[in-house]
Amino acid sequence: MDSMNLPFAFPALGPLAGFLAVLFALGMIVLHITLAISLSQDMSRLRAQGRPVMVLTPFTWGLAALVLGLIAVVFYWVCHYSRFARMEKKPDAP
Repeated sequence: MDSMNLPFAFPALGPLAGFLAVLFALGMIVLHITLAISLSQDMSRLRAQGRPVMVLTPFTWGLAALVLGLIAVVFYWVCHYSRFARMEKKPDAP
């Protein structure tokens, strides 16, 4: 089965397509590792400030960033920096 006959294929890329796919995969690996390291460093900074770590442990947040990438970073931001994270309980009226 010749994949170059598909209507959405780019036959002009030829052997370059494999190189571009490998380059993209390496870029994603570097991105995910960078996100995991950044989340770990931010967790350390939050703990040094005395702020609580929400939902997961620092190791689990780092692992989630390594596996899920930007999806984990968005959840981390919502848990630690968004308006939802800053909501305080209103004192009960006497």
